[in-house]
Amino acid sequence: MKLLVKIVMPVIVLFGALAVASFLMVSRPAAEQITVEPPLLLVDSFEVYPADVMVEVTTSGTVTPYTETSLVSEVAGRIIRVAPGFKSGGYFSAGDIILQIDPRNHDAELRRAEAALVRTRIKLSQEESLAEHERGDFERLKSVDPNKLSTSDLSFRSAQIAQAMADVVAAEAQVIKAQGDVDRTFIRMPYDGLIREKHAGLGQYVNPGTPLGVLFAVDYAEVRLPLTPSQVRELPLPTATGGKPIPVEVRAVDAGRTWSGRLVRTEGTLDPNSRTLYAVARVEDPYGIKSAIPVPKPLRIGTYVDVVIPGKRLESVFALERHMVKPGNRVWVIDEDSRIQSRVVSIAYADAQHAWIDGGLVPGERICITPVDNPLPGTRVRVVADGA
Repeated sequence: MKLLVKIVMPVIVLFGALAVASFLMVSRPAAEQITVEPPLLLVDSFEVYPADVMVEVTTSGTVTPYTETSLVSEVAGRIIRVAPGFKSGGYFSAGDIILQIDPRNHDAELRRAEAALVRTRIKLSQEESLAEHERGDFERLKSVDPNKLSTSDLSFRSAQIAQAMADVVAAEAQVIKAQGDVDRTFIRMPYDGLIREKHAGLGQYVNPGTPLGVLFAVDYAEVRLPLTPSQVRELPLPTATGGKPIPVEVRAVDAGRTWSGRLVRTEGTLDPNSRTLYAVARVEDPYGIKSAIPVPKPLRIGTYVDVVIPGKRLESVFALERHMVKPGNRVWVIDEDSRIQSRVVSIAYADAQHAWIDGGLVPGERICITPVDNPLPGTRVRVVADGA
């Protein structure tokens, strides 16, 4: 009996538990299904409106001197005097003496040339006096018997006089040359400018053609600027043979200031490698030497600068940042239902920072600013309020 109880009781408990569990499962309430909306992408945007814009083309180049001279000696001799400012960066006005070469040998040559000129003039005077005597004798003989006398091209010492006159001219030329050699012992600055390089010093013996230094004028400097074909189409450029200069702004990032300049010409050929056209901008008085107001920072030769060139006027265009225009000239527009749509636009002009749109947009439309990875047209977004 006890054994039967031990066997039956666990079975009864097990079936009772199963019955209770079945009842609970049958009587449980149905699960409520809730639809979860996918999270909306938060994007920034702005409304576009048309405006008139003056296109500006920005290009870069290096400041170079318009006039640069390699100074060489024209006479031989030893350098006996050097100006204190004859060094790299030294400034001289036109006509200032930079160097002086020993003039003694050239002074001696000048005296010899002057003495030779005196001798040739005396010779010419003698020949002219003899010719006068011969002419007098001829006139007296002719009065006696006019039929027996005649003259020729060699009469009255005409050949000797011509030779004497030629000797005088040659002697005068020799004096001019010798005087020029004496003057050329003084090496003078040909224009207002700075010394770029110094190649000679005190006591050095130089021959004709010996390099003395390199200098450049400071009346104005030039910047050679590359222009792409699209930039050339937007600018009223002067030609290689002339045209109206264009005012430009020259900016030097390192110097922290700007200068006013003019685009004065374009080169007559395209660069064979890059197919770009080079234009030349000019800046007057880059070192401020002629300015009545002290210049805090000069535009030094060799400075790398950005040059802003005003172009043509675009009317009723929409200005976008360049990164907002996707490949294929597409932009993402947010419609009234807060869905992004792809729109093909027409670009009037674009540079590295901006694009100006003249077709494909409507005033007041919202353009998506936030970059979206793999967006699909019609995707709903949540827009950040302007200025938030």
